[in-house]
Amino acid sequence: MKSSLSVAFLLALPLAAQDDTVLLVTGAKIEGVKVQSYTVREVRYAKGGSTQSEPTDRVLKVELARFNDVFRLGLKDADLMLTKAREQVEEKNLLLAQFGLLSAASQYFDDKDKAQDAMSVLDELQKAFPESGLVPDIYRLKFEYYMGQGQKGAASATAVAKKYQTDATGGAWPAGLLTEAEFFLALAENMAGGSPKDFQLKLRGVAAKGMSNNPLVANRANVQLAHSLRENKDPEGARKIYDELVAKDNVDTNSRAGALLGLGHLALNEGSAADTAAFRKALLYFLRVRLETREAWQHLQAEAMYFAILAADKWKGNEFEYIKLRCRTVLYNDFGGTEWATRAKSGR
Repeated sequence: MKSSLSVAFLLALPLAAQDDTVLLVTGAKIEGVKVQSYTVREVRYAKGGSTQSEPTDRVLKVELARFNDVFRLGLKDADLMLTKAREQVEEKNLLLAQFGLLSAASQYFDDKDKAQDAMSVLDELQKAFPESGLVPDIYRLKFEYYMGQGQKGAASATAVAKKYQTDATGGAWPAGLLTEAEFFLALAENMAGGSPKDFQLKLRGVAAKGMSNNPLVANRANVQLAHSLRENKDPEGARKIYDELVAKDNVDTNSRAGALLGLGHLALNEGSAADTAAFRKALLYFLRVRLETREAWQHLQAEAMYFAILAADKWKGNEFEYIKLRCRTVLYNDFGGTEWATRAKSGR
């Protein structure tokens, strides 16, 4: 009888709050869960009365319900975020601590003068939590930073990609992470001056692998492949890939934005004084980036606004000056720190 009462009492207790969210690279969202652990191999979470998991290469993002409450003072202050994250380490709230450290690094990267602080925090995170599910994010942030420097950052970006590849291979990480590392390496080597044909071959290989183990990387590799084809006089090959991505379900926001941008550039290149309709078509593609992919990377949206201004100016259709003004306002107000805003202000 005592045992039955104990069981009844336990069943009557409320389950731990299950308000965390796991977003997958397929576009699926797993809501109403309690994340128990997040390693470089899997995220484990409780849902209802059971424990489930997803391999880390299928995870796009993990959102912890407590994060904003715990780190509310540091959400717009990298120094405070870092201090609070270190406090979480001391208090043994290790999962929250990892996300706090990553957020602090991301905020430091937003200030061009704090890049070394960002790198230091990322190194601190990786040293303290070498098996964290956020380790791939460490490589992503470092890689994006160096790639953003253009040619002068190519060697450092290549080094980051190779380290990611070595760790993914040696640690037997999920296959999709190795595919991402190979994608990064292809991008970095191309930035350093590789041949277009070699770059395209590598991208096709990454896309083929990603179809089975990392669809997000496969989509992004295909965007880069289409860009390379467009830039190397194969517009129809590029158009086919862009069209497929735009029509495809569950394509990530950045890949969709990249495909729309590519279609806009194709149309812009096809326009002429005798065929201004092509310029209008280009304008509409660039505007769709803003309207349909507002969560895409800033540099993609900024590029779209910059070329929307150019396309409108070439089209010179109804209210084109007003359209230029609106696009210029968005570019300066929302993306004023980008190279595209700088180019627009200098008239280039």
